[in-house]
Amino acid sequence: MTFDRELLARALPAYDIGDQLGQGGMGVVVSGQHRQLGRRVAIKQLPAAVASDPEVRQRFTAEARVLASLDHPHVVPVYDFVESDGLCLLVMELLPGGTLRGRVTAAGGFTASHAVAVCLACTSGLAAAHRRGILHRDVKPENMLFAASGVLKVADFGIAKVLGRTSTVITRHGEVIGTPAYIAPEQLRGGPLSPATDIYAVATMLYELLADVLPFPGESEAMALLFRHAYEAPVPLRDAAPGVPDPVAAVVMRALATEPADRFATAEAFGTALAGAGATAWGEGWLSAEQVPIMDAGPISGTAGRATATRRQDVPTTVPAGPEAVTGEAVFPPPPGPAQHNGSLAAAAQAPAATAARSPADRRKLIITGLVAAVVLIAIIVVLVFAHPFSVYRS
Repeated sequence: MTFDRELLARALPAYDIGDQLGQGGMGVVVSGQHRQLGRRVAIKQLPAAVASDPEVRQRFTAEARVLASLDHPHVVPVYDFVESDGLCLLVMELLPGGTLRGRVTAAGGFTASHAVAVCLACTSGLAAAHRRGILHRDVKPENMLFAASGVLKVADFGIAKVLGRTSTVITRHGEVIGTPAYIAPEQLRGGPLSPATDIYAVATMLYELLADVLPFPGESEAMALLFRHAYEAPVPLRDAAPGVPDPVAAVVMRALATEPADRFATAEAFGTALAGAGATAWGEGWLSAEQVPIMDAGPISGTAGRATATRRQDVPTTVPAGPEAVTGEAVFPPPPGPAQHNGSLAAAAQAPAATAARSPADRRKLIITGLVAAVVLIAIIVVLVFAHPFSVYRS
């Protein structure tokens, strides 16, 4: 697929159109620069054959509106969406740092701690999207891009729902969604999608970074690979990469559970468990040593400095906003009651701690108040006891 420079210039008169940056099943990407702002951008053009389909264009327009609402340091921002002369164009931040796939290849592989740190940035961005009810549905190293500053940003949110590639799979309603190597079992079975769907893909990506192989290695046939994803358990990470610390491997394998209910409920819960496992494995300063920027990550960043046990964490740290979160035709409800139950337990646990934290002066004041109340109560009882017989005598 090639791009028509003049056609793009007419559709985006505020921009100088640059050179082609890349192309694929998702379309062609061209560089550009806003004349007045001086801001460099990446312009993604959908394939002409797809853009000419009114139904697909309508879906893409709806998706673009949602994507433009995302504002998080680990998500590629969408600046503009334009439909003109049969073109569908997304104007996004230009990220010159390349893809995660490219960085891994250039470096000859990552250390285990660096691989985990990179995936923490990914979970931070996904958690923000999930809170808005947006699923990615096509998490993979090629969709992880780096800014010049080294910040990882997740790209192409939701576009897999709109566009199909030759390497994707037909699911319910005949939609073509996902990449076989990273696709979650429920995507193949046509089941309901949820944040656990993206968590499975992140865990698959991390497994690959840690072991240099995928969880289902040796499959050259796409259909055989898909069947294994749908119905089989992956090869244990420690079998594929014995050097990976047990706490980290345990978290990754839970996130790769075949059933969504057996995984972490939210990307934030997954990231928090992964960060804690890293602290247990490599010490409290491990994340700082990796020099991987992790921003707006909430408890993920805090837990990276604290060693934790690798027990199952059933209570998610966040839930999607609202009574139910929606992404396209997929609807996923917030995780059930344990989150609220956990809050009440936390409040109950804080009460005795607050009492124990009182100063000696406060404790003396409480004791004196209690003694005075006891004396007053005794006096009232004595008055009532002696007043009763006297009142009878006088009658």
